[in-house]
Amino acid sequence: MARPKLNRPTLKLALRGRHYALEYWWEGRSHRVSTGTADEQAAREFLKAFEAGWAKPEPPSEPTIGRILDGYSHDRKNNAEHPLSSPTALDAGCAALRRHLGDLRPEFLTRERCRLYTRQRRAEGYEVGPPDKRRRKPVKDGTVLRELGILRVALTWAKDENWIASIPHVEGPSTPQPRDRWLTRAEAVALMAGCGDFHIRVFAALALYTAARTGAILELTWDRVDLSARRIDYGQGNEHKRRVRAVPLGDDLVTLLAQARELARSNHVIEFAGKPVGSVRTGFLAACRRAELEGVTPHILRHTAATWMAQKGVPMWEIAGLLGNTVDVVTRIYAKHSPEHLRRAAEAIGQLEGSGAPAAVRVRKVRRSGI
Repeated sequence: MARPKLNRPTLKLALRGRHYALEYWWEGRSHRVSTGTADEQAAREFLKAFEAGWAKPEPPSEPTIGRILDGYSHDRKNNAEHPLSSPTALDAGCAALRRHLGDLRPEFLTRERCRLYTRQRRAEGYEVGPPDKRRRKPVKDGTVLRELGILRVALTWAKDENWIASIPHVEGPSTPQPRDRWLTRAEAVALMAGCGDFHIRVFAALALYTAARTGAILELTWDRVDLSARRIDYGQGNEHKRRVRAVPLGDDLVTLLAQARELARSNHVIEFAGKPVGSVRTGFLAACRRAELEGVTPHILRHTAATWMAQKGVPMWEIAGLLGNTVDVVTRIYAKHSPEHLRRAAEAIGQLEGSGAPAAVRVRKVRRSGI
């Protein structure tokens, strides 16, 4: 991923009189800032500190949650060392938080206020569907948890920047149970048959047979696909969404990718009309409707791949390696699908010593007299 360009001027040091000064051009005019020192090394340290703090919002005297979200969002988007994987998600979360908590000062953020935010967001909902058939869907607790997670990080940032003295407790709803929806082999065949566009079929095959995330597949370019070595390099990813650098390819996938390579009009594997595809949601949902599948999203294909591997007895560490997740996370989610799950534990209990079966329990019959 290319690093974003920072909106900052080019600074240079110049000896003006007895002291060094920083000189730069900004907003149509020249600027000069004295370093207050005649020592060149000290002046260079001043330059580094000035660059690090450039365009950083000034700490307000009484910061509200809205101001803190603005400051955190600005700083996060301009962090070239750790670029955001999804700026849109950050913007959406901050917008929801500002609507309901923007004017609140952090010291007044209580447990009850957080609970009220959860109730308000559930009731607020959002509109989906075409303009002539709009319908409102409720906001799920998973979305509320993500938004409150952004608030926690923003408050921590404000504490580190000395905007606030302490971080208030942020209470969210209970973590929802993970959905265990995955495709059977027959459903997967029906889905592939239901793919009306070729690029949707290629996407579905890559998601199902390499267990890659949607973003990694849409960013995949042909220079990272080696059909002769039967491997794909999905790139490095980021600190939160790790990717596997060398994913092996099966026979069916190699054949399909070879066809896609012959038809390619751009460097992206998933393309339409010679241009990279930004989203497969519409085409994928259409394929699900043709296949008569409910509750299936593109991410379900990654979940399906991991479930199939567990059902075949693939070790958890190997599944974790293909997913790019930790062994602990994979074990917690997929171990129950393994045929060996808890088998050794059950066999270790064994049977009662000296008998071929659990001892029968003798029940004493009690004769009751009528009353």
